[in-house]
Amino acid sequence: MFTVRLAGVDIAIDNKYAFVRRQCEGYESDGAPAFTVSASDDEIKAEWEGSLPSVRQTYPDPEGYGESVCIYRKICHTAPLYGVFLVHSAALCADGRAYLFSAPSGTGKTTHIRLWKKIHPDVSIINGDKPLLRRNGDGGFSVCGTPWSGKEGWHRNVEAPLGGVCFLERGEENRIRTLTPGEGAALLMKQIVYPQDPAPLLKTLELSDALVNSAPLYLLTCNISEEAAHLSYDTMTRAGAQGGKKR
Repeated sequence: MFTVRLAGVDIAIDNKYAFVRRQCEGYESDGAPAFTVSASDDEIKAEWEGSLPSVRQTYPDPEGYGESVCIYRKICHTAPLYGVFLVHSAALCADGRAYLFSAPSGTGKTTHIRLWKKIHPDVSIINGDKPLLRRNGDGGFSVCGTPWSGKEGWHRNVEAPLGGVCFLERGEENRIRTLTPGEGAALLMKQIVYPQDPAPLLKTLELSDALVNSAPLYLLTCNISEEAAHLSYDTMTRAGAQGGKKR
């Protein structure tokens, strides 16, 4: 067993395999854990047996990988009670603020964030796939790195205030527009984890509602080009420089 600190919350992981301990290097904590997570042998086996062939080729350690997925799922099922929740997205940091890019698999999210880094080398990646968001006392959100970050493994143990959320869709022409809270909620609901228990589920919905009503939201229709990256960067960082909240 060991303890990690994710999004400011200390969490004990009662692990069976070394994989998840190695994965969490750099996130360890000596703090008293707020809660403990573990995965049973049956849960680990079911996770591995249900994984895609591409996953099996990438991760040669079936028990370790299965346990890691189960552990993070359980973390995300409890974390909302502490003001923290997962948004499936890539998180970048530019000029001290975090920007989220969320899209269905195959839309070009990974390519888009690579282009942000190409056109602006000072941009850094917080997490490539599964960052945590923490609600702050001022009503805004911070984006926090986690060691669960997709197949590329892009992550850093850092956090930054949220500057905006951008949903991606493929299109022939590049254009970006702001979204209403209702439009943003419809897209966000497809990218969050829903806990099974009523209390954390209710908190997840409360946090989601707070997010779409506080952060700038965008829909970027793009052809995955440098022009698209320039468009999103210029639009989002301009708003982020004004405080990263809706005006």
